Amino acid sequence: MGILGEQFKSEDRSRHSEWLRGQRWFIKARQDHQRREEIAEKIEDGVAALAAETVMASQAQIISFETRLDSYDEATVVALMENQELIDATRDRISDMLARAYVMEDGRRVFRTEDGTQVFDEFGVEVAAEELDPGLIGDNRPTYEDYAADVEALAALEAERTQILEFQERVDAAREDIADGEISEAELEELDADLLDIMPPAVREHVAGLEAGTPQANRTTDQPTAPTRHAQSVETASPAPVPFQ
Repeated sequence: MGILGEQFKSEDRSRHSEWLRGQRWFIKARQDHQRREEIAEKIEDGVAALAAETVMASQAQIISFETRLDSYDEATVVALMENQELIDATRDRISDMLARAYVMEDGRRVFRTEDGTQVFDEFGVEVAAEELDPGLIGDNRPTYEDYAADVEALAALEAERTQILEFQERVDAAREDIADGEISEAELEELDADLLDIMPPAVREHVAGLEAGTPQANRTTDQPTAPTRHAQSVETASPAPVPFQ
């Protein structure tokens, strides 16, 4: 009888344990269900709020933006033409100076500084006085300051051209973004702001309403924007200019 009683007690404890496990599972399942419902409600609320905040751009707004893109295109073409003119003129001046430069016995073309104390080759490497007496270079030769200034100007103009071409690509990409007419007002404003932010000064000066006060407002087609000429001593000599190809 004792053994039988123990069996009943064991079965009773087992049933009670199963009941407790079932209760815990039921409570957990109900809690999980509540959490899922809360998450779903938050997602729905977020989507609804986003939809309420998203205002699609009108056809008139898109057309107005396309008109601005047209003006950017026109300004880009003018800027590229002016840039090429400046590059060509600068290259011609550099070629002329190289043709008139003093040529050393080893074939190096060199220039004397304006103060007559230093000599540099066409790559900006200083030539020691032991190698060449600066006095052997006549005053009719182009100076190193003139040559270096144009080499630096050419590098700046080529960098400017790269910026203009990159801007042109961004304008083309903006046209693609609005091609289907499905764009929000916020996205349209962001596109316009981004283009204004990356617009090179050479382009900006040719866009109506933006040209005033630009850094390059006084650029001309016969004088490139170049770094200040440098007449320095041996201790303050400038870095070598980019070799002209």
